[in-house]
Amino acid sequence: MDYDINALMRPKCKVCSSSIRQGVDLRLMGKEVDEESGERYSYEEIVDWAAAHGLQISKAGLSRHKSDHLMPDVLGAVEAQRQVEAIAQATGQVLGMETAFLNMLVSKAMRALDGVDLEMNPKVLNATVRSIEVLLKVRKAELALTRDKIAEADKKVTALAAQSGMAPDVLRAIRRDLYGLVDAEPEPEAP
Repeated sequence: MDYDINALMRPKCKVCSSSIRQGVDLRLMGKEVDEESGERYSYEEIVDWAAAHGLQISKAGLSRHKSDHLMPDVLGAVEAQRQVEAIAQATGQVLGMETAFLNMLVSKAMRALDGVDLEMNPKVLNATVRSIEVLLKVRKAELALTRDKIAEADKKVTALAAQSGMAPDVLRAIRRDLYGLVDAEPEPEAP
């Protein structure tokens, strides 16, 4: 098995393995700002904030984390969003970010499998299978969430319709056209 010796020699990123990574990342991106001034935090202020929360890191370590870990994650998220928008524009199918991201992972894994001797590299197959499992779980959760939200909305609309005296055919049209809860009515036959 080949090892990346340089990676083994590099110290682990303190920020990435810290429980306060999200707070550090938000401050580095300017999503969290100084409450008094409204200005972005400086590296010194972020280092002080991290120290107050139990993470001892230098400005150089913070800079390395930003360039080596945070920015690739941000750029990856921006690229994933661009691809989701391109899919929606090309196909009319709108995917959730989680589904789109997992689809991209599975696609990359499938390309990696092309021509790979699986007996020699079972990790690739294992990663692909796990990606597909996660994709299926996310899709199942999205469908359940959608059905639950639609059912909840239907109850509210039905209750409001009853209170306001909405005509049954209007309610049926809302349930059919908006929620897809009622099958479309058959087209009248031509005389």
